[in-house]
Amino acid sequence: MNIAELLDRNPDPESIALVDRSKAPAERLTVVQIQNRVKVFAAALLNRGLQPGSRVGMLASNLSEYYVVMFGVPAAGMVFVPLNSRLPDSTLEYIAQDADLELLIADSEHSSSLPSVPTVVVGSDEWAEVMGGSAAKQLAEVQPSDVAIQIYTSGSTGRPKGVLLSHENVTFTVLEYGAALPGEVMLVSAPLYHKNASMASKLAFASGGQVVLLPEFSPRDYLEAINDHQVTMCSGVPTMYALVTAELQESSVSYDLSSVQRVLIGSAPMTEALFDDVQALFPNAFVTNGYGTTEAVLEFGPHPEGRPRPKIALGYQHPKVELKLIDPETGKEANHGELWVRSKGVMRGYHDLPDVNAEQLTDGWYHTGDLMHRDDEGWYFFIGRVDDMFVCAGENIYPDSVEQMLEQHPAVHQAVVVPVADDLKGQLPAAFVRVEPGASTTVENLKQHAIENGPAYAHPRHIWFVDEIPLASTAKIDRSGLVQRAEELLSTRGQNP
Repeated sequence: MNIAELLDRNPDPESIALVDRSKAPAERLTVVQIQNRVKVFAAALLNRGLQPGSRVGMLASNLSEYYVVMFGVPAAGMVFVPLNSRLPDSTLEYIAQDADLELLIADSEHSSSLPSVPTVVVGSDEWAEVMGGSAAKQLAEVQPSDVAIQIYTSGSTGRPKGVLLSHENVTFTVLEYGAALPGEVMLVSAPLYHKNASMASKLAFASGGQVVLLPEFSPRDYLEAINDHQVTMCSGVPTMYALVTAELQESSVSYDLSSVQRVLIGSAPMTEALFDDVQALFPNAFVTNGYGTTEAVLEFGPHPEGRPRPKIALGYQHPKVELKLIDPETGKEANHGELWVRSKGVMRGYHDLPDVNAEQLTDGWYHTGDLMHRDDEGWYFFIGRVDDMFVCAGENIYPDSVEQMLEQHPAVHQAVVVPVADDLKGQLPAAFVRVEPGASTTVENLKQHAIENGPAYAHPRHIWFVDEIPLASTAKIDRSGLVQRAEELLSTRGQNP
């Protein structure tokens, strides 16, 4: 099925499917209105002479028109390319050339970012002309393997790579995910160029639910939206919930959060401390530690025997997905190793990167680069990234496990562990720590906590207290930036950043 057909699954086409809080007052759109706009946009693309398979990009903050383009491009049989609005223009230009973008839709803020690509600005006279035409009578006929989305990785380990997702990849993931219930009111505040937000939106639309869209994430707006719209399901990355929890603790405003029944946290590792904070924040909600990559979203589900999920477990192997753990040193299957996944949801490959495809894909198995452990009951737990692991005096250190240990300290709200160079031991762990509001601790106290609660070789040799943990463009922790910051602090013998 065409991705745009996910919008047809709502049993009540006249119901409100989208509340766009980027506009004042908030714009409310029914299913029929969204479907019509999608078909009008699809027809406009065809009328411009664009051929099936053409790449059409979107560079904008969150707004209702994003969904028009997100669904409208595949509806016309073309390939949607969401662009990260936080990237520098030079990187955007690289992506535009790599993808061979033929058209860009942008908001006014980003309208001049890609002068090399024909651009239509949302809200302009040209946009009004585009959206003033007739609707396409039917969606383009597509094959399951036809590419529908070309989404670029963050480029944290090199130049961004274009992930090719087919119509089957996306529709399989959405329809089999099982994370949204009929009538769900889904709050989306992460940027729509990110897989977390786009996936959450598709889940809500396909389940006959409603999306409440924020223009960008802010803790206060997040809480206000839940209060105002009786949100039943929230989706976001761990750092967002850490900021929401801190905002609530520091704010004198009272919010009604009782409507929230489910919280999906994904795109980055979660700790038990954060899990407990989120559960306290939403006492009526079922909190889920989600997992997925740009290349393959669906891996896990509930236990087939209905057993309760451990707090930070990612889940049990989904019945329609194949999983295995490969020991990076031996290359053999084990209960501890790199996660490989094979399913209809796995990407077609990376755009024009045959060598990388050969490294990352083996007989349909995608090598995620994530190290995991599977316990005796079949639950999977995240250990760390293969790339994040570093060696200290011959011992492997996984930052995520050290962070979880530090966050068990009552004064620690959030911790990030990064490696710093050492002449004797190769690399040493260092930590950036954000304390709980109103709490206090010392560097020596945290070091002692680490030594008492984990292997001595893994305790952070340097600890710096910070007010905020910096985020990268994908709303994940900016680890590379913190590595650089640690190096700067050590070079000046700084004690706090």
